[in-house]
Amino acid sequence: MRIGLAQLRLEEMERNVEKALNILKRSKADVLVFPELFITGYNLESIRRCDPKFIIDASKKTKAVIIAGVPENGYNTAFVVYRGKILGKHRKTKLFPLLNEHEIFKAGRVVKPIETPFGLFGILICYELRFPEIARRLVKRGAKILFVIAQFPSERIEHWRILLRARAIENQVFVVGVNCVNGHCGGHSMVVDPLGKILRELGECEAYEEVEVDLGYVEEVRRKFPFLDCSE
Repeated sequence: MRIGLAQLRLEEMERNVEKALNILKRSKADVLVFPELFITGYNLESIRRCDPKFIIDASKKTKAVIIAGVPENGYNTAFVVYRGKILGKHRKTKLFPLLNEHEIFKAGRVVKPIETPFGLFGILICYELRFPEIARRLVKRGAKILFVIAQFPSERIEHWRILLRARAIENQVFVVGVNCVNGHCGGHSMVVDPLGKILRELGECEAYEEVEVDLGYVEEVRRKFPFLDCSE
């Protein structure tokens, strides 16, 4: 499975849409991942004007499953879209208190994997990465890969790097983290394997890269190290 990491620099909304469409046109990925609120950021005017329909329409012209963070009906949402159909949504359940995110969005209530042509995907949004019980719930329900879309700040980027690896190691899954870059967000999008090895890590600049992963490796690791069998 080939995964595309779209680490975007947030600009004005129309420019963000243009960059996303350009990536979609040239991507050869099976799964293409955009960051949290990558069209709007936390700009209230843009949030009110945002229509995620362009992602659904664009998905009709690509073979990829698209994971994209957008505002939707008062929620901070990750859409999972494939060939014009919404396979599922994850609405952020843990709103970030330091940004008073609760004043902008409602908290989601459901945490479950989303069925895709490549298996069950677990989705987390930014601050949820700090809560290991969310990742474990997704894994217990069958996810072998976790996608974390984020606007993770530069000043705590080492937390981001450590937490992505921790979630991979403790759950014996692949973890894909895709962050924004701008004056606030610190990039370092990455792919981590089930043993915590970083397969690819981007820097602090806008970038797009694709990484191959083999989900069969998850079962190989779990057979060799049956740690999950010991957990409650």
